[in-house]
Amino acid sequence: MDKEENRESTFTKADIDAAIQKAMAERDEQEKGLKKKVDELLAEKKQVQEEKLAAEERAKKEAEEKAKASNDYKQLFESQQQEAARLKSQLDELNGNIKQQKVFSTAAKIAAGLTKDTARAKLLEQQISQRLTLVDEELRVTDDSGNLTVSTLEDLTTTIKTNFPFLVDGSQANGGGAARSSGGADGGRKEISRSDFDGMRQGDRAKYIKDGGKVIDD
Repeated sequence: MDKEENRESTFTKADIDAAIQKAMAERDEQEKGLKKKVDELLAEKKQVQEEKLAAEERAKKEAEEKAKASNDYKQLFESQQQEAARLKSQLDELNGNIKQQKVFSTAAKIAAGLTKDTARAKLLEQQISQRLTLVDEELRVTDDSGNLTVSTLEDLTTTIKTNFPFLVDGSQANGGGAARSSGGADGGRKEISRSDFDGMRQGDRAKYIKDGGKVIDD
């Protein structure tokens, strides 16, 4: 016990002060180290937050651009669809006009070859055009119901001559029972032989009689 008391009595005030200063210095170092670590963690947290905000902003911007692009594409697609529909309509109309023009042109040519009378040629043209249609850019002959046939334009011309002899030049010659003209605006539609009348379709016979045409015996 005396030895312990003697050992403690050997620490001077200077020793104690030095020990205290050392302890305080160590504490200061620890505090500096902790503060540095805290600062590092705060800086790292701030960087992470900034990167997160930047990523969120990029994602938001990309989403907005994507939505805008999608909407622009939709509008562009719809606009293209409308333009395509408009062009198709114009093309269909053009093709229809070309088809009609070709039919009427051919009918007029055939009619002009059957009579030099303008009025009769117009009537023949109407009858001929009703029997023509355009299929794959080719003129085809149809029957009275509009169904395609294998008949040629020559066959159609012969049929027209048979069904409408009173409208065809040369069919009014003496004998042979062709229509005879009695003058006036109706041209050769006033008189027709019985045999030619019987060779007409029922509808044409009815129209002929209704228009004032007369049937004479052969």
